[in-house]
Amino acid sequence: MKRLLVVDDDLGARESLRAIFEPDYAVTLTESAAEALRKLSSQPVDLILLDVIMPQKDGVTLLKELGELHPDIPVVMISASTNARPIVEAMKSGAVDFVTKPFDVKELQRLVDRAIQHRNLQKRVQAMESDLSHHFPVDGLIGDAPSFKAALENARRAAQTDATVLIHGESGTGKEMVARRIHDWSERKEEPFVAVHCASIPEPLMESELFGHEKGAFTNANQRKLGRFDMAGSGTLFFDEVGEMTPATQVKLLRVLQEKEYMRLGGSRVLHTDARILAATNRDLSREMKIGGFREDLYYRLNVVPIHVPPLRERREDIPLLADFFLSFFRSNLNARVREFSEPAMRALTEYEWPGNIRELRNVIERTVVLHGDQEILKQEILPGEFQKHSLQPSLSPDTLRDNLSASVDQIERQLLIDALRASDGVQTRAAELLGTTRRILKYKMDKLDITLPLDGEDGE
Repeated sequence: MKRLLVVDDDLGARESLRAIFEPDYAVTLTESAAEALRKLSSQPVDLILLDVIMPQKDGVTLLKELGELHPDIPVVMISASTNARPIVEAMKSGAVDFVTKPFDVKELQRLVDRAIQHRNLQKRVQAMESDLSHHFPVDGLIGDAPSFKAALENARRAAQTDATVLIHGESGTGKEMVARRIHDWSERKEEPFVAVHCASIPEPLMESELFGHEKGAFTNANQRKLGRFDMAGSGTLFFDEVGEMTPATQVKLLRVLQEKEYMRLGGSRVLHTDARILAATNRDLSREMKIGGFREDLYYRLNVVPIHVPPLRERREDIPLLADFFLSFFRSNLNARVREFSEPAMRALTEYEWPGNIRELRNVIERTVVLHGDQEILKQEILPGEFQKHSLQPSLSPDTLRDNLSASVDQIERQLLIDALRASDGVQTRAAELLGTTRRILKYKMDKLDITLPLDGEDGE
């Protein structure tokens, strides 16, 4: 629920505003600037309704302070006067709008709703600008394998709560996509999703990235910078590869999880966070914990709801679904002619081990469509080299050898020669050394097996 802070010395006005906005908003009432600042130091607020004329400190003076202390909170000014001067001064000082008493209830509700939506949009854009994963528009989070469906069902259940989730899985299995799906299924879906890629942020910059810094906090800190907790607001903060965090950063994160508060680098004011925390790792954190590589207390804080995303080799029935999904996307995105995979090509894709999981599958299909999208059917012969080697395995069965031993040997020998020539950039002397033979024998084999340089596209990547 969104939170409104009302600052007005008039009790009747405060109670009127409470009646207007409850129960759609959580409304906090204060009667002075000092009380408002105390409330802001202890609880997050989405919008402030601020009276212009108040004793001790007037609304415009407080507005200027809020611009320094809480620049991301929109402020709507309220006054019983239609005098233009305070209106102009308030707008110049950063107020998003100005209303006069008595209120037009529906207009005031629309104004507040619009201001909060605009703030949320700004925060989401800011989060997206800092999130490199948005360069990848296709998530491929589809599949019918029981293990994968179980992971998604656990994600769906976790989304209905604010529990911390730790997503386990190999690199490339789609852990971040699962985290995004949890966010999209949750009540926070209209708030920002902010990702922190722990392995890519150097330790000296991590504290500033997470918590932000104040102007002058260190050399070249020329202005205040918001951290990822600021960007997330009441949304979701996702720590990708959390196992890469240093012990010092683990301590800082643990404190935020426990206390729900933090301080900007170089700052003295305690800030509060309402962000929902998700994390992912490709490491065995329970093992890391036992050998001292990961804090035990942080592990149990993160691992409230564990979700395991299975590797692609354990859900082979999903490979055709994913392959067709990516093919359809890249066909449209690249204006390609290609329609489908041949049966041998799909079999080769399905039987491959996929050490890079879905990320590798996506890249292989994108590369193939880029290079061969003008063909209607993608055949096995135009897939990358690793799929050609893999396809030879069935030919080594006893039945196949009995049927055509000579052809099988030639096929294997031809592929070995091509691999050696590729590895040596076509230099035959070097290729011969790799194969443990002479250049003369290599050339004889090349002629016999119809291998010419440069290597043609059908055997290459």
